[in-house]
Amino acid sequence: MNTLTTALFTTSIVTIAILISACGSLIISTSGRLIRVTDICRGLCEKAKTETNQTELEQIFYQLEKIGPRIKLLETALTLFYVSISSFTLTTLVLSIDQIISNDLSAFTLGTGILGVLIMPIASILLVAERQFTMKSIWQEIDYVNKTFKKK
Repeated sequence: MNTLTTALFTTSIVTIAILISACGSLIISTSGRLIRVTDICRGLCEKAKTETNQTELEQIFYQLEKIGPRIKLLETALTLFYVSISSFTLTTLVLSIDQIISNDLSAFTLGTGILGVLIMPIASILLVAERQFTMKSIWQEIDYVNKTFKKK
């Protein structure tokens, strides 16, 4: 292996390692968000079982309706991050194998890397959409509390 090839190989491996690390961080934070939303959903379900005030029940059911899409977005984003990290790992494997066998695997290496790079921003955009659902839900809850409990 000549000096240029070694430098390109090393640069490629480092780049992939950074992308894998970034994906890992996004997986951890997305998992945390999914856990929090799941806990909120369970709490609202428990509250609905004991609530007798019809207005409060309507508010709980409204919030539960809004949580469903958030959970779906977080699930999808998490799945895409896992696919992306798998793609980067496969890229590293193929890049390494390409160094020791005579067949040229550069097209496959490039394809798996591009797949991971394309999936990551899509998953990130889903997190932005989920954050919008969160903010709408929070503002709706604030409006409800203001209308219901604000002293006139």
